[in-house]
Amino acid sequence: MPSDSGASAVAQGALQLRNMPENGAPLRARCWGTRGSMPTPGITTAGFGGNTSCVEVEAAGRQFIFDAGSGIRLLGEELMRRPAAVQAEVFLTHFHWDHIQGLPFFGPLYNPDTRIRMHGAMQGDIDIRTLIAGQMGPIYFPVPFDQVEAHMDFVHLNGESWHEPGVVVDAIRVRHPADTYGYRVRCGNASIAYIPDNELVGGEYPLGARETYAKLVEFLDGADLLLHDAMFTTKEYEQRDGWGHSTFDQAVQLAEDAGVKRLFLFHHAPERTDADLSRIVEELRDDIARRGSTLELEVAEEGEDLFVQEPIK
Repeated sequence: MPSDSGASAVAQGALQLRNMPENGAPLRARCWGTRGSMPTPGITTAGFGGNTSCVEVEAAGRQFIFDAGSGIRLLGEELMRRPAAVQAEVFLTHFHWDHIQGLPFFGPLYNPDTRIRMHGAMQGDIDIRTLIAGQMGPIYFPVPFDQVEAHMDFVHLNGESWHEPGVVVDAIRVRHPADTYGYRVRCGNASIAYIPDNELVGGEYPLGARETYAKLVEFLDGADLLLHDAMFTTKEYEQRDGWGHSTFDQAVQLAEDAGVKRLFLFHHAPERTDADLSRIVEELRDDIARRGSTLELEVAEEGEDLFVQEPIK
């Protein structure tokens, strides 16, 4: 549950460090945006955060950015304060507005020393460069894409894992309108998975629910940390079947079935207040305890650092 001081820190764009390991960790993730659908600034959302999806991961000395919602603006400011030029791998889950709307405001894009490799799925016949440039067209944005000075490469997802020395990023197609992917970053025996938009049950998609669920359980097997879509309550979902999102209970079930160690509820509904989220997570924890589950459950919080250490052999 966010404290008053935590909410203040987030509101000021400052950083919070939690559970800092004494001897470092192979994986560090920082949530820069945890909200779904649209940014929701205000006193009722300042604790867990009102910026839309953006998660930074550091692994094997490399910088990874997952999604470019409104949270990427503050990440850009932080990166520009660091002495080294920005070099990052950016993995987009899909191109819905709340996952790309911050990209034109990402400061490093306008620095010629920046090097970015953008990964994403084509949407039909449209390549990802065209999709990204389109939102900076004159109808939508005053600064055209050709004024981006950063060196950018564009990589289309093909279902294969992305490898660099010491780190692997796996991708899996999930059930959400448009071609949407989830990711898992592995560094040694440590791993973090990020699946912000995913309808586990219900809806009509090219991917069947039962088959996709089985693949997800295998994909997430034993993950140390999972950030997963938990947008609706069970009651809310009755009126939102087919909207592309999961319930709190469904996310917990998936994490338990896959043997995930820590689940962070993600993609908070715009109307969901800090008080709502705190109440929901406490109820879920009580149920987890009653069932004797070992799953650790949290709510993804903007500005929070999350560390994963490899198990001691």
